[in-house]
Amino acid sequence: MNNERNLLPLMIDLSGRKVVIIGGGSVGERKASLFLKYSDVTVVSAGFTLKLKETKDAGKIELVQADLGSLPDDRILDIISNAFLVIPATNDPSLNDRIARIAHKNDILINKVDSIGDVVVPSVITRGNLTIGISTLGSSPALSKYTRKKIEQVITPQYADMIRLQDEMRAYLKQHVPIQEDRKHILWEILDNVDVWSALSQSYEKASKIAYNIVLEHNK
Repeated sequence: MNNERNLLPLMIDLSGRKVVIIGGGSVGERKASLFLKYSDVTVVSAGFTLKLKETKDAGKIELVQADLGSLPDDRILDIISNAFLVIPATNDPSLNDRIARIAHKNDILINKVDSIGDVVVPSVITRGNLTIGISTLGSSPALSKYTRKKIEQVITPQYADMIRLQDEMRAYLKQHVPIQEDRKHILWEILDNVDVWSALSQSYEKASKIAYNIVLEHNK
């Protein structure tokens, strides 16, 4: 593993971008299930799992049947040339390395399934518009999963509603509280209010009412 890679965590919009996954087995299936939520996905393989075939029939991904191990480099390049990201996920490490080399020569990003590539896919926690990515850069996938489970105990589903409430209150405060520092203070008070969090576990409306009462107290 190359520990000298200078990897910066980023959130990136993959809408309309093409992700090509090489390999139609369980690993390719898992990668396709993740990326189809964010991008256009093509899976290239001599064979495909039943789930991949079902996903293709649902119109969510494209399947291309080809044995890349028997193809010359220029033909492989034809297949991946329009990709933003390529994921070599076959059970042949030498073929995966060959695909990665071809991609790199043509400035196409690589996500490797067994080592560090240009792109590392973290373990992800999503709560509404709150997204948390966890990665050990391939050193310990088990620790990534363990950390995710620990964080999920703290970052509850109520965080999604708190984001919604904060957004609503920011818009309201901009119209009714002219001083920015006052708005910031009120938002933090709402965020740090135990009663608001408790109410969110019952209903958004109840939490919203408490938040507006906090604003009214400040405006007296």
